[in-house]
Amino acid sequence: MKILFVSHSAVLKEHQQKLDYLVKFGHEIWLCMPPHWHEGGADIQAYTGDDKLRYIIGKVFYPKNGVHLYANAGEIVKKINPDIIHIEEEPYDFSCYQFVSEAKKRKKKSLFFTWENLRRGYNPVYNYFNGYSLKNADAAVAGNQEAKDILLEKKFSRPIEVIPQYGVNLEDFKTKKHRHDTGVFNVSYVGRLIAEKGLAHLVSACAGVPNAVLHLAGTGNMENVLHGLIKHFKLEDRVKFYGHVERQAVPDFLANMDALVLPSITTGLWKEQFGRVIIEAFAAGVPVIGSDSGEIPFVIGDAGLVFKECDTQGLAGRIKKLSEDNALYKDLQAKGLERVKQNYTNEIIAKKISDLYKLL
Repeated sequence: MKILFVSHSAVLKEHQQKLDYLVKFGHEIWLCMPPHWHEGGADIQAYTGDDKLRYIIGKVFYPKNGVHLYANAGEIVKKINPDIIHIEEEPYDFSCYQFVSEAKKRKKKSLFFTWENLRRGYNPVYNYFNGYSLKNADAAVAGNQEAKDILLEKKFSRPIEVIPQYGVNLEDFKTKKHRHDTGVFNVSYVGRLIAEKGLAHLVSACAGVPNAVLHLAGTGNMENVLHGLIKHFKLEDRVKFYGHVERQAVPDFLANMDALVLPSITTGLWKEQFGRVIIEAFAAGVPVIGSDSGEIPFVIGDAGLVFKECDTQGLAGRIKKLSEDNALYKDLQAKGLERVKQNYTNEIIAKKISDLYKLL
């Protein structure tokens, strides 16, 4: 089938990997994306170097942060004449509305993607776009189970598949075979440095584990607060900042770590929708500790340690246990790698998407 795949986050080379597998499964993929996007703390120019894909760079307007629209959506659909338009945007987004509308006008099949795992209202414009997309799209991909539940509550009656937006290619990761006992336990975090990621609890927890050295990869508005906490706990020699780490550099970063912690906190406006870095750590052979915010415990399963969000002492206890229990460490390494192999590779994700296309 000929697929017009619309996605702002696919500007990243690594986010196009699953599309290669869709080509392998017999689909012709036309990737439509903005010329650039702010992704992972940096403004990324759209990557167009994959010879398995065909690219369309849209004429995109960015009215405000996180909102965009295509000035030439109709021209794109007319030119490509796809069998299916796969819109990897939330149903309330203007760009999703545009392409669902074009699909309906031209009698094409369409589906959208949603991470939305909070039950909340939108402004009247978003409500209109959301209602239109839910009424007229032919299928949906939910990034987590709660997003599917919300679609069902809103009476979306067409096929819904729970499929993470992105997986990993295992060959990109150098699996950590064993941990060197140097007396130091290297704890890592990869992501935005913002309050809802629970980083204040992570710094405080590491203060209670004398052999823990914390490695923070990312940027965000909480960096000054973290420096204040580090000074308070006298951790200047035990916390290292790396700034923004490019997606392709994450495997090498993780390969030097002993554990990954994702200590996210649920707020009234956000809770963890997936936690991609969890499966990256699994692929790298790095055990994971995560809070129970949102989708985190379901992604981890029995392949890592989970603590109650905001429970600093509980987090410190799990870091300490993982640093001291070598048998547990090896067990979680093996379980994590097996979990990502069975559930979270780009090939598996692409196969599920391909199977959904066949239902339309």
